[in-house]
Amino acid sequence: MRKAWGLVVVMAMFGACAEQSGSTQQQSTMAGSQEQGGSAVDPNALTPERQDAIERTFQRKAGSLQDCWSKEYEKTKDRKFEDDITVGFEIEPSGNPTNVRILKATGNNHDVESCVMQEIAQWSFPEGNAKVPYMRTVHLGAEF
Repeated sequence: MRKAWGLVVVMAMFGACAEQSGSTQQQSTMAGSQEQGGSAVDPNALTPERQDAIERTFQRKAGSLQDCWSKEYEKTKDRKFEDDITVGFEIEPSGNPTNVRILKATGNNHDVESCVMQEIAQWSFPEGNAKVPYMRTVHLGAEF
């Protein structure tokens, strides 16, 4: 039986999506409290074109997050280990992700979470006019 390791993207949310779902308080808190380099997060600055480009970039690069699971598997040989990790970060106008953090993780594995944060921090996203928030949940685990 041939085995494949897979990554399943569970959910994506942008600032505009969070407003539609009633999470405006979290968005306004992020916009007011996350100042780095003089530019505050502006959830209204995300154009549909940039949103689509960011989403395509995340999908294209997300496969590398499975390597974090693979490293853990090499240590433990536990194929049953799975982790749903929700990451949050801001994308600078330059396209660089900042303030990468784990918002929620079901696996409670610091090594995997740290690996995911380090991997995303190295990515580059499409440039834009303002810093925008981004949040995504990914599923890491074995796929048979």
